Amino acid sequence: MRYFSFIFLLFPGLVSAQAVLRGHITDKTNRDPLIGVTVYLPALQKGAQTDTLGQYRIPDVPTGSHKVEVRYIGYKLQTRNVRFIAGETTVDFAIEPEAAQLQEVVVTGLTTGSTVKDSPIPIMTYNKIQWLQTSSTNLVDAVGKLPGMSQITTGVGLSKPVIRGLGFNRVITVHDGVRQEDNQWGEEHALQIDEYSIDRYEIIKGSGSLLYGSDGLGGVMSLISSRPPEAGIFRGQLLTNYQSNNGLIGLSGVLEGTTRSGLFGRVRVSHKNAGNYRNRYDGRVYGSAYRESDVNGTIGITRKWGYSQIYFSNWHQDINIVTGERDPSGRFLQLVRVAADSEALQPVSEAMLHIRTIDPANYQNLNNFKTSWNTFTKLGSGNLSAILSYSQNRRQEFASTLTPGQPALYFYLQNVFYDLKYYFGGQKGWDFTVGGNGLWQFNQNKGLQILYPGYHSWDNGLFVFAQKKTDRLTVNGGLRMDIRQMRINQLYADSEGNFSETPGINNKLRFAGLNKTYSNPTGSIGATYALSGRWTVKANLGRGFRAPSTPELSANGEHAGTFRYEIGSPNLRSETSWQSDLGVNYESPGVSITASLFQNRISNFTYSEKVLDRFGRDSIVDPTRPILTYRYVQGNAVLYGGEAQVTINPRSARWFHLTSSYSLVRSRNLTATSDSARYLPFLPPPRLIGQVKFTKDGAGNRWRNLYALLEIEHNWRQDQALLAYGTETRTPAYTLVNLGAGSDLLNSSGRTLFQLYLTVQNLFDVAYQSHQNRLKYFGINEATGRLGVFNMGRNISVKLVVPFGGKKQ
Repeated sequence: MRYFSFIFLLFPGLVSAQAVLRGHITDKTNRDPLIGVTVYLPALQKGAQTDTLGQYRIPDVPTGSHKVEVRYIGYKLQTRNVRFIAGETTVDFAIEPEAAQLQEVVVTGLTTGSTVKDSPIPIMTYNKIQWLQTSSTNLVDAVGKLPGMSQITTGVGLSKPVIRGLGFNRVITVHDGVRQEDNQWGEEHALQIDEYSIDRYEIIKGSGSLLYGSDGLGGVMSLISSRPPEAGIFRGQLLTNYQSNNGLIGLSGVLEGTTRSGLFGRVRVSHKNAGNYRNRYDGRVYGSAYRESDVNGTIGITRKWGYSQIYFSNWHQDINIVTGERDPSGRFLQLVRVAADSEALQPVSEAMLHIRTIDPANYQNLNNFKTSWNTFTKLGSGNLSAILSYSQNRRQEFASTLTPGQPALYFYLQNVFYDLKYYFGGQKGWDFTVGGNGLWQFNQNKGLQILYPGYHSWDNGLFVFAQKKTDRLTVNGGLRMDIRQMRINQLYADSEGNFSETPGINNKLRFAGLNKTYSNPTGSIGATYALSGRWTVKANLGRGFRAPSTPELSANGEHAGTFRYEIGSPNLRSETSWQSDLGVNYESPGVSITASLFQNRISNFTYSEKVLDRFGRDSIVDPTRPILTYRYVQGNAVLYGGEAQVTINPRSARWFHLTSSYSLVRSRNLTATSDSARYLPFLPPPRLIGQVKFTKDGAGNRWRNLYALLEIEHNWRQDQALLAYGTETRTPAYTLVNLGAGSDLLNSSGRTLFQLYLTVQNLFDVAYQSHQNRLKYFGINEATGRLGVFNMGRNISVKLVVPFGGKKQ
């Protein structure tokens, strides 16, 4: 409490008078009172729910103007600016059902109170209920089916988000306002955040550089934790998940509560354990087992002036690495020690395929510790937001039985992130935000081998953003200036090609080091206009940039993960992009339609190109080892396409829901000299998803929120692949059928005993390979002649959620 008292002294006397907000909430169509509606003040992180009469009451609200949100599942969200005076302020709401989620308030952004419908920037949301009703094996898998979204996978436990064809360090991941930094330029590890702790996803499709600086060419995936419970509420929840295909067992428990004085606390413990997954062609895929755990918590306080909280998390994962190597009979191989100084590949036994053992000679040990301080306070006529975070990321890769317990690669990355914004109070429909954020990074090599040299980097950026809203028009835009300073260590190689960061007698300099500054302006401008009460059009133009990464600048040796000799270029320039978006929305009480087109033109696009000798032959550095040579080069590229989604939920049949979405991304490498190199890699194929869902409010006195769904996902054949140098191959079309059902069970007093969610993914056990599955190129099965490893087969998932507590103390 002394610590919090010190924090409060930083913002003394901001608010002296207080008020009480109360009112009544009804259904707009029939005027019936609604029970359990959430009324929330986001600036203060406090709220209340309506009682059996549809009434609510929120005490201790500071006088002045505040945004109020009214949320209820199946109804349009309402936001209203309310002027509070001392004493009691009464505000009633009449809310109406909705067909889609266009009214969802966007938390990610530079102003408060924007909705998906009003935002000129294309944004999607995805909530915890949607996550519970689907099956996912990792954090990114949960949102991979959203329009414009996809994922690059390396087995079921490793996924990276792709937004409109761009991924890795062209997409920024943000967790509760903090940039997630865990070597995201690599494709062979996962985002290191607890999937079970996320309450809401927000996806910005398009340049995110205005918000966070470098790396947001593709967009931003923002992960948001749940809000604190209202004052006097103490509650908990147990969530269990079982998946049949790989025997995944997941368990997550959370305890949280808020005292009447505003002190808030939460602690969550999560664990996952999975064996090798299976499919019809490969059987059990050796090397796909993993285990994952996380402990995280928050402590903070909410008062009349705002809130302040401290967050911590310690995430850990041990995960095998699928190599795809097999013997002539098709059995997977594993590396074993055969003598004191030698090792060899041997067939994996049937028993080994069915156990959850992590192979000590071929796995990754990943750990991410993070702590952050987040404060939001009313200051003067506006609001001040401040975030400060520190994280340690340890990535260890073990690749030999001869050095047990000693990682071949060990990246130790430290990050310090800050974000400071001031939101000016709205005047005549205007909102203004000024601020800045930045990132300090220090990466060290501590393993037996060195892939890339260690480095320091400093990012700092300042921005200004403005938004004007009228009854029919929303216009917003902003400007930003960023500076990134990079200092990369020197890199040496001995006679056997082993890297070192220190000079030696027989070492040769491979990379001379680098000390360079990259700077770029970015900006965004857009508008949304309501043509009528149902039709809305929107357009946006944004400029983004991405500074070169350490591997692109400094590589000069064999990269074991890609079986290439890679050569970086210290003279690479920053990538810059112009993305234009044009969209239209139609919304009626029973039908919702959204459609958008985009084009993203990128200058200085960085990619690797095979090096040829002067006779046009493959360039091989070491004649005794036929490893091909690739060099990072730059050119111009363009991506274009669009998404559309239709939702039908008739007013006369609210129990029926039909949703269909379509996504298309195309690309061109404008600098390519041949047709085989004209496309960008890892481009998702056109995709159509249709879902029919049936819902029922209740059955008898015990069952509530019943639903059943049928989903069909079709991915077209991907012919627009990067065929040059054998980088990619074309991918056949495939269709998957998925099922789902669930319900809540109540006790005799009407409290929820548990929530049950059942899903069946890939009902007909189709054997397929996603075009963005890296395992597609991992080894040939000589027994069948098929290249690579296939995706997961049929998978049945059962989730059980058991809440407890929740009564006001």
